[in-house]
Amino acid sequence: MLRDRIVFPCLACFGKEDIAVSAPSEKVPPITSAIDPDLDVVRTFIADRIARGAIAALVAAIVALLARMRDLNTELMKKLASKSRKRPPNEAMRRLQMELPLLCTAAANDRKPALPSEKKPKKRGANKPTAHGRPLLPAHLPRVANVLLVADAERKCPWCDVEVAQICIKTTAEKLDVEPSKFIVSQTKVETCACPRCHQYVVTAPTPDQVVDRGILGDELLVHALVDHYQDAVPWERMERNARQQDVPLAANTLASSVGKLIDLFDPVVGHIREKCLSSAFTALDATRMPVLDPLHPLGIKSGALWLIEGDHRYACFLYAPSAHADHLKKFFQGRTLGSVMCDGSPTNNCVEKDAGGRRGGCNAHGRRGLVEALRRGDARAVEGLELYAKIFHVDAESKRLGETIAQRFERRQRESAPAAAELRAWVDLRSGDVEPKSVLGQALGYLARQWPRLTAFLRDPLMVLTNNEVEGGLRTWVLNRKTWLFVGHELSARRAADALTLIRTCNKMGINPRAYLRDTLAKILAGEKSLQALLPETYAASCAERAPPIAA
Repeated sequence: MLRDRIVFPCLACFGKEDIAVSAPSEKVPPITSAIDPDLDVVRTFIADRIARGAIAALVAAIVALLARMRDLNTELMKKLASKSRKRPPNEAMRRLQMELPLLCTAAANDRKPALPSEKKPKKRGANKPTAHGRPLLPAHLPRVANVLLVADAERKCPWCDVEVAQICIKTTAEKLDVEPSKFIVSQTKVETCACPRCHQYVVTAPTPDQVVDRGILGDELLVHALVDHYQDAVPWERMERNARQQDVPLAANTLASSVGKLIDLFDPVVGHIREKCLSSAFTALDATRMPVLDPLHPLGIKSGALWLIEGDHRYACFLYAPSAHADHLKKFFQGRTLGSVMCDGSPTNNCVEKDAGGRRGGCNAHGRRGLVEALRRGDARAVEGLELYAKIFHVDAESKRLGETIAQRFERRQRESAPAAAELRAWVDLRSGDVEPKSVLGQALGYLARQWPRLTAFLRDPLMVLTNNEVEGGLRTWVLNRKTWLFVGHELSARRAADALTLIRTCNKMGINPRAYLRDTLAKILAGEKSLQALLPETYAASCAERAPPIAA
């Protein structure tokens, strides 16, 4: 280590061959890391080259180190500028084009429908009134009248000195309001009867089963707490604080453990939903992180994985795994043969093809996302690819708008999506030759080229969808919960969270109220219902459809 100042000798002391800078083609070995440079190593290197008189090697090494640090700094500044730059909340083509100047062409699925060329003759008479003003409130909501009566001082005619008679009570306005929830104490009173003659026969009414033996919390409170916690991300501590504001002694630990016992009662239903998801003709899956407290971990929290597997767009099953390793996913699919499977391009998902024999499709939202990122970084060359992707997405959007069947949608894809996909593939091959491979656009093109057979599986499989957005939207509930809770207490709590999310997500996909389903099904379980079919959400959905009033023509 040099403690004294380094004195450079005069260049005249060296020959021309010593001060000649190395040719650019020669590869100069790095002095130290450009990311975390070691200054002692740099000082030693400079002193050694000066002592040897190798000025050319010294200059070449310093220039190479500075060039590498400049490249890293430039890349870092670009990333920081992209992260701090204000951008629209969505990725619609019209919004993206506003971020770059001179890009004003509308995307295919952003254009407004063309106006008819021939104007229709104007009809005579008054125009049909359009709906406006406040909407009509639902008829099934109970009406609570707030009657406003004339004051006693005004109920006498000032001219005739006679008490006025009531003409009518008119409803002048309806407002949507809410009654604040309140805690009650539910008392269970058991009747006991005896024979008045012999006094030998004594009978007592049977008591129903309870979620927690001799528990202090009622069933309705537990159902509401379950949905509030797992669907609306309300922490247990917040529920405790809200209760104590009403002088109710509700402990968060007691509430959490009681809700956990409630979730365990639905294990047969959760198992049925899991079986339906894994045996469906179409399956979609994705995963996200689930932090779990672990006293043995160096950080105190370990990262588990929460998988969401959806089947036939009807069932949704959340599964917890200690890690995101592919072995856990293989265990889920062990002994099963999958059909059409939608997932992203992660290598973790390779087991759906190799081990489960599924026909794997690729998520075009991921493929398009790379082009969006390139455009947001200022690369206008990505616009053409986004416009081609817009045509592909527009075909499925139009099919959904018309309510077409799977066969009709597949026929439309062959007719309209296949040519657009061929154009996109040709554009990818053309651009791959003149785009820097390590740039954002180059990486996006590489992803499209590698995943192309999977990204175009929707052209060969009628059941395949364009994107995995449906599953990613299902994981959003847990992501919001994670931001609020920060972690779950232990692995048993993680499994219970997965089961609760399974019940809630499946109810939402079937169009039934999770609170109503859990309330009614829990009553059946505690009453001793033995038939699994009577407890299933699809059975409850069918009964709700039968009870629904007919739609007026």
